[in-house]
Amino acid sequence: MSQKNITILGNVHYHQVDQMGVMHHAQYVYALEQSRIEWLLNQGISYGDLEKKGILLPVVDIAIQYKKPLHFEDSYFVHATLNELNGYYVDFSYVIENQQKNCVATATTRLVFVDGQSRRAMKCPDFLQNAFHSE
Repeated sequence: MSQKNITILGNVHYHQVDQMGVMHHAQYVYALEQSRIEWLLNQGISYGDLEKKGILLPVVDIAIQYKKPLHFEDSYFVHATLNELNGYYVDFSYVIENQQKNCVATATTRLVFVDGQSRRAMKCPDFLQNAFHSE
């Protein structure tokens, strides 16, 4: 499978910073999620439509390494890459850069395909495999 990448632009808002004026560590999770939603849209897949079809993609593993802080009113880039699609799960990696293109964080996530009715893990549907593998 070829790696598929996407880059999104984000901005640090006042409600996202802590008392030190630094973007709170939990806010990075939202940036990763937004990049995955955009990544899916780039493949022609709406996450909302997946849920309507009874396909859920919960995060079961996440790791973030913080390298430099982001501050209120900073702009940043999230580079998301699909690393692996393996039957029941999909892995993404991320690099977050500030306006100066310095790495501020790296991260990985694993999402599992879950049947919305049974709430049990399921194999990745064929239509998703095709979308994920297409050039």
